[in-house]
Amino acid sequence: MKNNLSYPWPVVAIYPEKDEFLTRFLEEINRSRLISRLWEKDWTLWKPSPEEVLNRLGWLDAPEKMSAFSPEMTRFAQEVVNSGFEKVLLLGIGGSSLAAEVLSQVFSPISSSGHFRVLDSTVPRAVKTMADLCPPAKTLYLVSSKSGTTTETQALFHYFWYCARAEIGPETAGSHFVAITDPGTPLQALAEGSSFRRVWLSEPEIGGRFSAISPFGLVPASLLGADISELLASARKMMVLCQEETLENNPGAWLAAFLAAAGASGRDKLLVWVDPGLSRLGDWLEQLIAESTGKEKRGLVPVVGEEELLDLVNLPDVCLIGIGSSSFVSEIIKNKTMDAKTPAIFLSCRPEAEIGAMFYLWEWAVALASSFLKINPFDQPDVEKTKVRTREILEKIKKEGSLPLLRGGVASEKIKLFGFQPPTTMAEALSLSTEQARSASYLALLSFLAPEKEIQARLIELKKMLVRGVRRPVTLGWGPRYLHSTGQLHKGDKGLGFFWQLVAEDADDFMIPDFPPGEAGWLSFGQLKEAQARADYETLLSLNRKIIRLDLGKDIIGGLEELHQMVASALES
Repeated sequence: MKNNLSYPWPVVAIYPEKDEFLTRFLEEINRSRLISRLWEKDWTLWKPSPEEVLNRLGWLDAPEKMSAFSPEMTRFAQEVVNSGFEKVLLLGIGGSSLAAEVLSQVFSPISSSGHFRVLDSTVPRAVKTMADLCPPAKTLYLVSSKSGTTTETQALFHYFWYCARAEIGPETAGSHFVAITDPGTPLQALAEGSSFRRVWLSEPEIGGRFSAISPFGLVPASLLGADISELLASARKMMVLCQEETLENNPGAWLAAFLAAAGASGRDKLLVWVDPGLSRLGDWLEQLIAESTGKEKRGLVPVVGEEELLDLVNLPDVCLIGIGSSSFVSEIIKNKTMDAKTPAIFLSCRPEAEIGAMFYLWEWAVALASSFLKINPFDQPDVEKTKVRTREILEKIKKEGSLPLLRGGVASEKIKLFGFQPPTTMAEALSLSTEQARSASYLALLSFLAPEKEIQARLIELKKMLVRGVRRPVTLGWGPRYLHSTGQLHKGDKGLGFFWQLVAEDADDFMIPDFPPGEAGWLSFGQLKEAQARADYETLLSLNRKIIRLDLGKDIIGGLEELHQMVASALES
């Protein structure tokens, strides 16, 4: 395919070339002054009321505002190195962690022997693994939460605070902790009262998933050795381009028009293929797009993947988005299997030099595209449903000490499956599940398992097999992380998805210490994880979503192997 048009950086190509797919949206951006209205913070772009809109636009000029903090962040990073820390462990979830994960892939650690890690899981095995890798004496802990009350972040902090006090003493523990939060939150008060090394306060008018260009992204970037001034210069360059009223010079307008056209034409599954060297950007985009647009029975479904996406490009309800180096993008464009009629957009990105620009471009474009959908991209009205049910389940655990087992379902040698009534055999249930997946809008694998390499590899293999077998988009979400991102879409869209929740028994579990120290905890990480998984399962059922729950038992790898074999057989039948 040859593209003869010239697009503003970093847009490399758009297919089909400037036809009716994009034209009316570009014309509407121009005719209705959408660019200037966005910069004027005109809330009527999205809703008739300014509630939860006008106080969520602080990200618009964040690249300029954050410049004043660049020297301070650089000095702080050097102080951390000089203090002898060898590791940094970020405790956070969703918007408080995903940008940091992207940056940890892009930049080098704070020293040659250093390492930067993110923990956003309540699975006991994941927590224990990270605790072993990051001993308190050598580790600086970043406690990252916009609200300062995030359940997962609180639990993780309590555990690592307990570990630090036990190993290095209560007098020293505080110097190994840093808080990143909004002003006036309980986390700020806790950090100041516990003698944290530093408290970084973010702009309250920047929502979590729009917070990459804020202390939530920039403090981790500084500790990763990034040049904060250059990162912000990249973001400012994109900010200036997104103010251009001349559409030909505004990359945000082109991307917003593409996203709006995708939604309006029924091509609402966005196949996102990111350069392997920037793969974690896909996770960040997944939250930004899904949680911003997935509400009021509409939304764009990001489907992050690799070569298997090429098996889906000829479907009538998909678009393709390619992001990466010029050579990576060129290879996708040249791929002969892609239907020239399938809408596609390709963006170039040199990670270290342009990641700030890429963050800003997508935040701006998703916000503008949401105006065409007539939704508020800054709220998350349906996320609370699972949170409410989780609190109810936790209260039950606190009173009764445990959670009743699910009844019914079917079983094989290693797996139990719930969600089919009346009960049938496992083979029949999986055969029916794969058949239903073929007619679903998308299939979502929801994994409440430890995100370890072997488990990840097997789930990705299962995902690719399902894509090729059912010929429908398949997503892979990690619980509880996805509850703060795609969980909004799952509950707020048209309800045509099909969900496979994967859980397992915890071979080893341990208690979450209470805070302040000295009181015995009443809840374990395994119970918290199970409460979150059960709450989402029950919430999706209550909303009439199609869902099955697959319990792999204690032998997780063995259970995944059996599941793989049984799904393969079901696809062949």
